[in-house]
Amino acid sequence: MFIADLETPAIVVDLDVMERNISRMAEYCRSHNLRLRPHTKSHKIPELAKRQLDQSANGITVAKIGEAEVMLEAGITDMLIAYPIVGTGKAEKLADLATRADVSVSLDSVAVAEAISEAAKKRDARVGILVEMDVGFHRCGVTNEEEVLAVARAVADLPGLEFKGLMFFPGHLQVPEKERAELRAGVNDFLGASLAKLEDAGLRVDVVSGGSTPTAREGHLFTGVNEIRPGMYIFNDRNMVSVGVASIEDCALSVITTVVSTSVPGRAIVDAGSKTLSSDTHQVTAGKGFGMVKNDPDAEVERLSEEHGNLNIARSPRAYRVGERLEIIPNHVCTTVNMHNRIYGVRGERVETVWEVSGRGKVQ
Repeated sequence: MFIADLETPAIVVDLDVMERNISRMAEYCRSHNLRLRPHTKSHKIPELAKRQLDQSANGITVAKIGEAEVMLEAGITDMLIAYPIVGTGKAEKLADLATRADVSVSLDSVAVAEAISEAAKKRDARVGILVEMDVGFHRCGVTNEEEVLAVARAVADLPGLEFKGLMFFPGHLQVPEKERAELRAGVNDFLGASLAKLEDAGLRVDVVSGGSTPTAREGHLFTGVNEIRPGMYIFNDRNMVSVGVASIEDCALSVITTVVSTSVPGRAIVDAGSKTLSSDTHQVTAGKGFGMVKNDPDAEVERLSEEHGNLNIARSPRAYRVGERLEIIPNHVCTTVNMHNRIYGVRGERVETVWEVSGRGKVQ
């Protein structure tokens, strides 16, 4: 089968680029003595997780228990669930997973730790715990070293739990390199103070887990970090290009779409809308649009309806015609992949493999 045979819209992944991305990250981690635990929410495909594991990854990261179950069914048994486990039946499901796999979870409250401990105790399971820190993104995590110590002490005293260390997500560092360097100083101050507190208290820290693709190749610059959890690096996307951590040539994933109308002057309508590309925005200050048309920087994916992509081509010298195919690099690969049942691995113009997105919709 060839790319030209695919019905659009369709997600394709350039296998040569993807394999290069995987190898480069593995080599970076080896050269800086960092453990690699890629976040599989970016692809949700066990076969790709196994490729990452084959390239020196020490385990995987998932966002939800449903994703962990998919990966376990595929034979992957070393997982971090980087999400607070809260809600009816969730601690019990986690404890069940922990009887069959090496499972750790992040949390930022004693209440969550107590619920997991109770479920683990009933099943004679053991769950690893990383205390999550808010290093500036203001989403989840304790906010000072005293809280880090308090939660860590509570975890260490609870049956069925093993305090393993610290975790953080520097989401606010999805900015250009100079700004990342300035923000990293504050993160390191917090990390240093927290590690000192834990050491003084006699609490052993085996893992300091940093996250995000924008900071992945700067993992060695964070105080105490010995593990990183990048996700998007396997594919990259428009946002990663915009903050300077990837080039267009590093973007393995794109959406093949067909021009279905050019009737409105200055417009081309394609069959990839918000149900295909996702409505995630371009996360730079002056960024516009909902994706990047490859080979035409003057075209802008200006608006999305559910099934229509509205391209502003008024500034483009190119003549668009009904029926032609375009490639669009999405703003955010994770949400784009999650809306598709399958994606196609290609080499040149040939479709070499088809992957089912087994973790799609596993949001519980």
